[in-house]
Amino acid sequence: MKSELYDKLGAKQGVNKIAHHFYVNFLKDDLLRPFFENIDLKQQERKMNAFLTYAFGGNSLYTGKTLRRAHTSLVEDQGLSALHFDAMIACMTMTLKEEGTSEDLIKEVIAILEYQRNNILGT
Repeated sequence: MKSELYDKLGAKQGVNKIAHHFYVNFLKDDLLRPFFENIDLKQQERKMNAFLTYAFGGNSLYTGKTLRRAHTSLVEDQGLSALHFDAMIACMTMTLKEEGTSEDLIKEVIAILEYQRNNILGT
């Protein structure tokens, strides 16, 4: 059950910490950083936190844009591709490991993110 994942990740405080740490790592990645040159990172972190909270079962209501809609211009105008998605997955994996997350929970998180690959890339 997804809500169990949310709780196992530390609920609100844990997911907030993961979202923040994710963007710290994300911005260190030369392949990913250019997508965020002119982005309000505080706002982006809030969006990611809301999505992760929803995806991990912490809230049954997500009011943000669909993942496809949120990423369409990145795909069409900036060339967001599977290579970038793979780098994002690696970044999230590193974040979770640095947060001391167990391998089993990391696998659950990555499976949830992988499930969204086609929505994000529009494939």
